[in-house]
Amino acid sequence: MKERIACFIPAKGNSSRLPNKNFMDLLGKPMLAYVIDAAKKAKIFGDDIYVSTENKTIEKIAINLEVKVPQLRPNYLAQDPYGVKDVLEDFLLRNDFTKKWTTVVILLPTSPLILSSDIIDAYKTFTREKSKTLLSVTETGHNSYRSIKIKGSFMSPLFPEKIKKRTQELEPTYRINGAVIIVDRIDFLKHKNFFGTNTSTFIMPQERSIDVDTPFDFKLAEIFLKQKEKQK
Repeated sequence: MKERIACFIPAKGNSSRLPNKNFMDLLGKPMLAYVIDAAKKAKIFGDDIYVSTENKTIEKIAINLEVKVPQLRPNYLAQDPYGVKDVLEDFLLRNDFTKKWTTVVILLPTSPLILSSDIIDAYKTFTREKSKTLLSVTETGHNSYRSIKIKGSFMSPLFPEKIKKRTQELEPTYRINGAVIIVDRIDFLKHKNFFGTNTSTFIMPQERSIDVDTPFDFKLAEIFLKQKEKQK
């Protein structure tokens, strides 16, 4: 099958911790617009940039930004426990035109600091490693080997053999930042998850790995975007 890469942006309207976050005004434009802009600048998707939403306001924003919204998805997919993988599966099964896709690049609208170069480089890594799935990650601010758990008023280390070591003696640890997920379409429909046996990673810097989920995250994104504007 000839390679065909599509961009898929899941953008629900319902959000419990930060209501309407996907279309909140962020320095003069909806937060969703930042990832759409990055996807267009990447120039690897052609006309295959799609937004999936249950929300009519988001649908209107996406269409005004000249990306496709084939239909509104069912409302239940915007509720817990459903997540991105459920939304993608529904979209792929609902739309026959997706059978022409070989690869799907998922971009979350909660990552407004992503650059088009991140998308391009992540796809190059996915291709080079012959991956079935790729997840973008960033180094944890505090090394995870020094994590603890608390029971009552008492603590115990998650990694007793590591906790006494200095941070510089520990290997780096990373977290999934949610900015980019790339899947082989056929493999995804077979396994229906992002954690198969052939999952590669793309490392992004912390300053472009803000995943907006709270008012604090939103404020942080504003600060970094303002700095970015000043550097132009």
